[in-house]
Amino acid sequence: MVNPNSIKIQAASGSPATPITNSQLARYAAGLPDGTVNSMCGALAGAASGVVTCPLDVIKTKLQAQGGFRPRAADGAAVVATPYRGLVGTARTIWTQDGVRGLYRGLGPMLIGYLPTWAVYMGVYGEARDYYYTKIGEFCFSAC
Repeated sequence: MVNPNSIKIQAASGSPATPITNSQLARYAAGLPDGTVNSMCGALAGAASGVVTCPLDVIKTKLQAQGGFRPRAADGAAVVATPYRGLVGTARTIWTQDGVRGLYRGLGPMLIGYLPTWAVYMGVYGEARDYYYTKIGEFCFSAC
């Protein structure tokens, strides 16, 4: 197996060979343009964030919706007790009633929204960064 850090690229002008990084090697081997790599990385990052935050969104939604449809007495007090109490109590209730599947309810639509959003975001960000870097130069990026 070849160590990627030991691979060096020889410039055509005869200048000394410079080592390349793993990401440069991956892009070179795949033959993909930077915008495509940025978009795919953004989509994967969006999927990862969706998987991590989905249980929190489910808990938040359950807590928000529990008070809206409960029957009320004439004095305005709730007739039935609240089934969800706090973050941990709500998570425990969902876990015992529905299991892991209950915590990831709505993951599919969330991913359908996150994947293209983050793919476009990272693709445009990479292209804009490269464009402004060539137009403005190192001055702005070194000063920030």
